[in-house]
This record gives sequence, C-alpha cells and structure tokens, in this order.
Amino acid sequence: MSSYRLPVRALVVTWNAVDGIGTLRTEDGGEVRFGASACTDFEPETGLDVWLVETKPDPLGRGERAKVVNRSGRVEQDKLSQFEQEAAEEEARFEREAALLDTVGLSEEPESTDYEALTAKERSRLARGLMELKRTSHLAEEPFTHLVELEPALFHPYLDELSREEEPECLAWVDAPLHRALALTQELRTDWTPNRGGPPVGSVMSHQDAGRQERAPGDPVAAAALALGRSGHPEALRALEQWMAGLGEEEQREALHLLFLADVGRRPSGELVYLYSRTCLEGVASEASEDGPAPVAKGLLWFPTVGAACLTCGSGLVDALRLDEDTTGHPWPTRLPTCLACIFQGGVVHVEVSRDGTLGRAVSQVSESPHSHKIRPPPTGTVELVPGRIRRSVPRSEREQHHRLGGALSWIQSPDVFDCPNCGEPMRAAGQVRDEDACFSDIGMLYAVACGPCSIVTTFSQS
Repeated sequence: MSSYRLPVRALVVTWNAVDGIGTLRTEDGGEVRFGASACTDFEPETGLDVWLVETKPDPLGRGERAKVVNRSGRVEQDKLSQFEQEAAEEEARFEREAALLDTVGLSEEPESTDYEALTAKERSRLARGLMELKRTSHLAEEPFTHLVELEPALFHPYLDELSREEEPECLAWVDAPLHRALALTQELRTDWTPNRGGPPVGSVMSHQDAGRQERAPGDPVAAAALALGRSGHPEALRALEQWMAGLGEEEQREALHLLFLADVGRRPSGELVYLYSRTCLEGVASEASEDGPAPVAKGLLWFPTVGAACLTCGSGLVDALRLDEDTTGHPWPTRLPTCLACIFQGGVVHVEVSRDGTLGRAVSQVSESPHSHKIRPPPTGTVELVPGRIRRSVPRSEREQHHRLGGALSWIQSPDVFDCPNCGEPMRAAGQVRDEDACFSDIGMLYAVACGPCSIVTTFSQS
C-alpha cells in the first residue's frame, strides 16, 4: 500500500534521458523515482507538472517507485500492463475469428479462392457470424472484405448495423435494394462542405497494420452519396444528379471525384452514368480447382499486331488481351491494343478499333516529346476465360488481380476516369491485364476503357 494519497500532483525535478530515470517531487514534499515506462501520455522533461497515479515497491529497496505517471490524473494501467492487455485482447480476437472460420471449414489464413469455394449456405453462415462478432467485440475486417467483395447481398440485411463512413463496411451497399438506396437521399444536403481540413474525399489511406489499403468517404453526406452510387440503380443516379445540381462548382467536382469510387462518371450534359458493364469474362487463376467453372472463351496475351504502329513513337502495337473468336453481343471490345513504349513512359494510348476488330489510327499522349524507346513485350501467352464477378477488389487490394474483359476495373491506385478524345463522353471499363513480368510497371496493371460509338480503346497503367 502506498504511503501517498494517490493520485497526487507532482513536479519532475530531475530527468536523465540517457538512463531513462528521473525524480518526482509531490505537492506534499515527498520524492519518488520514476522511469520512462511509467509515463503513459507524455515525454518526461525537467519542470513538467504531472500526476503520480500509482506506486510500487522500489526493486532496489529504496521505498516506493512510481508505477503510473500521467498529465491527466486519471487512474490507468502502466505501459507494460497496457501492452500485455492489448496483446491478450488481440489474441482473443484472433481466436474468435479462427473459431468462426472453422465453422465453415476455413483455415486461420484463408485465400480469396477459399471463400469462393464456400457453398451459399456456408457464406450465409459466415456473414451471420461476422455480424455477431461486430456486435459483441469487433469486425473481422479481412474475412469481411473477402466476403463483401464476393457477395455484397449477404450483408444487405445488416445495412443498418454497418458504418457507411468506413471501408470495407460501405462496400455492403453495392447492389443494395432500391428502396434502401433511395432512403439515403434524405441525407444528401446541398450545403455540404466536402471534408475540408482532412484527406481529400475518396482518398486512399494506408493502414500498414491491417496489411492493406482502405478508403473512407469522409463524412455522412459523402458516405450517403457513395453508398447511393454503389447501389447500381439508374434511379440512384437521377437522385444524385438532383443533389449535385444544387451544389457549388467546387463541391460538384468533389462529389464527382467521390463517385468515381462507385464507377460513376458524368456526361457533358450533366447526366451521371455507370462506367462498367454487368457482365465480364475473367482469366482462370493458375491454382483454380478442376471442379471450377468451365472456360467459355480463350484468348491470347501480349500478341503482336501486324502492320499497326503508334503514330506518336512509331512502335508496333500489341494486343494486351485478344479473344480467339468473335464474341459479338458483349458490351466490350474483343481486343485491347496498346503501345507499350508509350505506356512505359506513363502515357495514355488511344487506338481506333472498328466493329470487325480492325485497328486504325493509334495515338499516344505522353508527358515528354515523341520518342523511339523500344520495349520488349512479355512473351505471348494464352488465357482461358470464365464468367467473372463484376467487381473483384477494392483499390490497392493485395488480392490477386485477374485478367478480364468487362465488369468494373480493379484499381491498384485511385480510379482514373477518361473522356473519349473524340466525343468527350465518359469511357466505360473494357478490361485489364496484369503486368506479371514488370514489363512497363512495378508488377502493376494495364487498364483499358472504351467509347463504343467512336470505336476507341484507351489504355493506361497503374502500379
């Protein structure tokens, strides 16, 4: 038991930063030694007014020694006890997550393909378990992100329990029921001030401790607008148009930047449109199981074209992805031509592709003057394609990025939105191809968007 009436005000009368040892003088004249580990909310320095909160026997037999010192006078644990408690809580969280995954036959560190292999009943059971975890202790974000990307409808019954202002929880609004989405219009305010003083609306923020990148809408109004856009309904876009019409010019730009995260763009007329298609083909992963879906198409990767060259640099074009057979009727091109020399310089490549697949004019926009830099393309390869998910991952996800045609693009960085160089209309997602050999990026992605009426395919990269 301490001889002091704690907590008591004290003054740092000595402090040796090299040894990490100092002396406190209490307001009633007592002196107590303390170490840096006892200071919970400040860095010690001589002359600082503090509170002596708790003492313990001095291990050297010199009476008492400070165990907890802080600036608030609040009774709390010392740093070592805090670390031990946090470690115990983290271990308990891990055990709860592992036990939940075990109920559906998943290991402690499942891959994304393991979630895809679950039955509909197992996914539903896992979703219920994740929500129960959230109610009682925490949200298991890694399993939640895998599952909400795979099948957001699993979390539609729990929309009221999830935060729209946080990722990955806001992803649950993807393809949400129309009546739930339209109810968000009540939260849209035309006196909205977009997240000033903080990160830009829709910015990508690093959380290394979580091992991935996360986004946050920024405020309740932005969160409602993003969720409304993610719902995928034309009626939602009309509601967002009315809201944006009442905003100032700068606020409209911020709102549009935010909606890019929902794959929404704006036409010159002011009409909002979705920039993705409801169908897509996706490359079969090398580790895919034999009982997976049968390929519905085959294609070539990095196939050199014949007689087609970039007018900017003179380099020959290559098809980053090209289907073996015609797939007329699908809402995306059957070939993604590009100039790797210009892509290597961070350029944007525009290629005319006629309806029969013939290549026409190819022009690049690069930051430097026209060049003759030669890039050796990756070896030509083959790819089998199966029907894929519209959305594969959140920006900067460390999950496998698939070769694909159609759907929505899986951004490595923040979304890039392009207007057609010919008509000025927003271009729609056409496909993406991984740069597995670091040919033009640091293991990044080649993206393609297209303008159907103008028959233009535009390619660019992120890494």
